Amino acid sequence: MIVRYLQIASFSLCLDLCTTGRLRAQDTSPVASFAASEPIEADVADPPPRKFLLDVAGYLSFRTLNDDSFYKHEYYREYAGSLFLSKKAGRWLFHSEFNANSALEFDTDGIHIVPRISHLSVKLQNAFVNYNWQDWLQVEAGYLLVPTYWRTHRYQSTNLTVDEPLIDQNIFPAVFKGVMLHGDKYFEHGGLSYQIYGGLSQEPEVFDPESTNTEVDTSWAVGGKLVAHVPSRHFLNAFDIGYHRLAQRFSDRDEILDGAELSIEKDRIRFLGEFAHMSAIPSNGRARFFRQGYYLQTSYRIARQVFAVAQYDWLNSDSRTANRSGLGRQSLGATYRPQPSLSLKVELDRYQAERGRQPAYYGITVGAVYFFHLP
Repeated sequence: MIVRYLQIASFSLCLDLCTTGRLRAQDTSPVASFAASEPIEADVADPPPRKFLLDVAGYLSFRTLNDDSFYKHEYYREYAGSLFLSKKAGRWLFHSEFNANSALEFDTDGIHIVPRISHLSVKLQNAFVNYNWQDWLQVEAGYLLVPTYWRTHRYQSTNLTVDEPLIDQNIFPAVFKGVMLHGDKYFEHGGLSYQIYGGLSQEPEVFDPESTNTEVDTSWAVGGKLVAHVPSRHFLNAFDIGYHRLAQRFSDRDEILDGAELSIEKDRIRFLGEFAHMSAIPSNGRARFFRQGYYLQTSYRIARQVFAVAQYDWLNSDSRTANRSGLGRQSLGATYRPQPSLSLKVELDRYQAERGRQPAYYGITVGAVYFFHLP
């Protein structure tokens, strides 16, 4: 056990020393996402010299959340902090993300930096080096996020909902150790983005909704994703359609995962949808099974600092226990940003288990997030 912790600590330290953000950080980073949500004036002056060798950013958050377990109508509090470190050197970018979390209920992704203790988990969540040969041809390696839409846009400082979608980390794995080839190509109208990746993935090994086991299951994985930025003759601000496929090989089964995403923006209105399906083929001759789910989210900017958001989620966590593993959620909430670095959120949730076979239950979730970026 001591050797294992030393190996993990050494791996985390090495990745920290070569930390970097993806060259396409303008699409996914919390820093850029905040800036993109508000109009800003162009700064033609040279940027001021940085006080730190690394680009340092992060956020502190507090949330009260409903327990998504099927037979537990409980709340829990989460205190969390994330730290982002990045450094650019010519065509190279280095990035890492660290997270400290007090709610361990769904603490399955990341590498523990220190041994897990009661009510506190400190992890390396993401660390890689990226080389930019061209915008359409880049390569990165390290401890990477599986590029589902929500995983790469999951930051509490930028998204509008208090809680993550039900499908997040329940169908596609969250992270993998490996290599990714990716890029973007834009034309006069529209464009394409792609990601091709492979390595060793990890996901929570939880298939029975009554199980409390959260051990991490690892597999060899190869996947790819293609997003089309569809031209709309300036009628829409954005119209993106994506398809994602991933193949995983575990010690006792093979899995094929398919995902689709849709993002549409028009002035103050935005629609976001994501679907995921996993089909498992056990190697021991047992029957096949699947997991699938989706979410549909619509948001409206009421005022410069106020957003309304509505979302519908559905998750079937295991077809073998379909009569007791389906969960739907309807949410209606609001986000207020009195200043760009501070987000205050509230959300009313209605949970419906087993397609109406169980009584619906309700809950209110709240969140507060403070984002910082050192000069």
